[in-house]
Amino acid sequence: MRLVVCDDHAMFLDAFADALTRLGHDVVGTTSDLTAVGSLVASTAPTACLLDVWFEDRPSFEVARELRELHPDLQIVLLTAEVSPEALALLEEGTVQAVAHKSWRLDLIHETISRVATGVPVRRLMAMPDMRSSLESPRLTARELEVLQLMAQGASTIEIRHRLSISEHTVRSHVRSLLAKLGAHTRVEAIRRAHDHGLVSAAVGN
Repeated sequence: MRLVVCDDHAMFLDAFADALTRLGHDVVGTTSDLTAVGSLVASTAPTACLLDVWFEDRPSFEVARELRELHPDLQIVLLTAEVSPEALALLEEGTVQAVAHKSWRLDLIHETISRVATGVPVRRLMAMPDMRSSLESPRLTARELEVLQLMAQGASTIEIRHRLSISEHTVRSHVRSLLAKLGAHTRVEAIRRAHDHGLVSAAVGN
């Protein structure tokens, strides 16, 4: 099967593409740049596009919708490290044909790709729990909650420092602690997870 693989982690991208090739797939293109996904698909005409959900601080949801509009026959498989409501919404609306978790064994991902190649959506291979009820809320300190709320409002490190009258080093220490407790790699991901836990109500990504 002709595949393009799109993921912002270069080491994972190379290793994953090599593994798919060993399984007999024809990987016709890879990219770690979200803005290059559309042109890569257009120039290589793949059967399926394996698309990571997050590229640094940017989700790929709109790119997936653009691909669906421009390439109606393209099979799209989202790659994710977590079950997100947005990814599941794309699955339910038919924009993507499957959501594959990065922790899955390679043979399960291979099975998923093979099944979507037939045009049959893989709708229930991944558990789809209610996010807030299934995840235990992390224990945050009062100061961490203050920092989190300011992050959700779009405040920078310097702005948080001035608002809370603490040092920049202390702000960064609180941010690192929040990322660890929320299991996130970026501030945007931390805010999104905090929203899922009901810890913040501000819009994510502003």
